[in-house]
Amino acid sequence: MTKLVTRKVTFLVVKFGIIAIAFYCIACNSDRNSGSEINLDYYLEKVDSIRVHRDTDIRILDVNTNNGRYLAVDKITEEFLVLDERGKVLKAIYRKGEGPNEYNSSLLAASFNQEEGGYLAQSSVEFLKFNDDWEVDNRIRFVSSQTTVFYSGPQFSIPYYQLFNDSVPYFFTNFFSGVLNMGSSEGEMAKYLIEQYNPQKQDLDWVLPFDSELLPNFEVDQKNKEKNPTPIYALDREEKLLYLTFERSTEIGIYNMANEFELKNKISFNHDSFSLTKNAKNIGLFQFSPNLQLMLYFEGLSEAATEVRKSKEPNFFPLMDPSLYHGIVIKDGKQVQEISFPLSFDPMSEILLLPGNRILCRDKYTGDVEPEFHTYSIYAIKSGEQ
Repeated sequence: MTKLVTRKVTFLVVKFGIIAIAFYCIACNSDRNSGSEINLDYYLEKVDSIRVHRDTDIRILDVNTNNGRYLAVDKITEEFLVLDERGKVLKAIYRKGEGPNEYNSSLLAASFNQEEGGYLAQSSVEFLKFNDDWEVDNRIRFVSSQTTVFYSGPQFSIPYYQLFNDSVPYFFTNFFSGVLNMGSSEGEMAKYLIEQYNPQKQDLDWVLPFDSELLPNFEVDQKNKEKNPTPIYALDREEKLLYLTFERSTEIGIYNMANEFELKNKISFNHDSFSLTKNAKNIGLFQFSPNLQLMLYFEGLSEAATEVRKSKEPNFFPLMDPSLYHGIVIKDGKQVQEISFPLSFDPMSEILLLPGNRILCRDKYTGDVEPEFHTYSIYAIKSGEQ
């Protein structure tokens, strides 16, 4: 009987000892995790929308970070449009011609002059600085190594930055995100990646050597072996940094524009689904903050799968399918996760970075007649920690 009692006591002591150890481990683990990063679970959330009443096709180029207004271009009338934060047209300005406040070249880009007020416009042969009344304050003519023409008018905001208190900024002349450089890779173009206007020299110069040690990795496009890879990039004008990758790459290079484009760091990332045989490619890089980026890519679709879709939807085109687009979230120099893009966005239209970790996307039009207005959705990138 005594032995039986002893065994029961011993069993209970061991049992409670195990339970105590288990609770101790849980408590210790909780303490260790209390200061660690939780699962952030990033996602895009629609937070606002705007509507632009215009029965012709438009493209929004830039946002004024001081007052929230937008700069757009009417592709048909070739007018510049200044919109308020709700999309209402405040001004429509036509400046094409031979007059002192006009231009007669094919514009590639236009922007708000964020630092000084007014507007900026750029073609392959000239740079114009307009005041608030759209009068030309400065006109710079130059001869670029490459002539680029966008037949539908300007497509981008101007890739510019300022290092000093110059009235004219530095700006890229032949280097636009998502645009294949069609010039022959000879001479300086074979040695460097970017041609820019240097206001200190009042002339063009070449920057960022075409060196595999300095540039992000990239797959050679077999159809355009003699061409430089198509750049995908974002500018941080405040920090004077260029964040650069390519259509066929799994790296982002960070370059200090204030110090001769010195390489500061490289960030590696991976796609969940990315096959060059399906024409997959990186589409856009969005710099929300110094420690938060979003890499947008198109996963592609095989020819067989495309034909199957076309048998059911004759007008199907892979690049127009929002479900084939994904975003890679990068935080503090490390890939966090992949997120899907909204199924309502139009992949063939502009995507504009807005202040406050937001992006503006045009809604995909599904009507049968020409629209009398254009709608855009504004999405904020959020996480589980917010």
